Amino acid sequence: MAGSADIRKIALALEGVTEVDHWQRPAFRTSRRIFAVIRPDGLFLNLPEERKEFLFEADPAIFVKYMWGKTANVIVQTERVSTEELTALIREAWAFNLPPPKPAKRAAPAKARRT
Repeated sequence: MAGSADIRKIALALEGVTEVDHWQRPAFRTSRRIFAVIRPDGLFLNLPEERKEFLFEADPAIFVKYMWGKTANVIVQTERVSTEELTALIREAWAFNLPPPKPAKRAAPAKARRT
């Protein structure tokens, strides 16, 4: 069973993650956006829609559907998942919320030499 300290340790070990306050709750973000929030009722994770739907169907007692307007969000019941599974889910949310990769710089075309 993972607690807040475990979640914090897992999240902050990921590259570029900072902890921020989100409505008096500890939250973890990439430079792009928040991907996890420790809540009294579990751990909110910002995951792709198709992944959330999979989790809701897999075990609705562990992956609780929380509606925010028309958007379904997932709240993980952290006491019901292993530390390994929780680590994988947090990593997945982190990766989903990374900024898009910067395009590779292309070398300027060489100027033609006049002889």
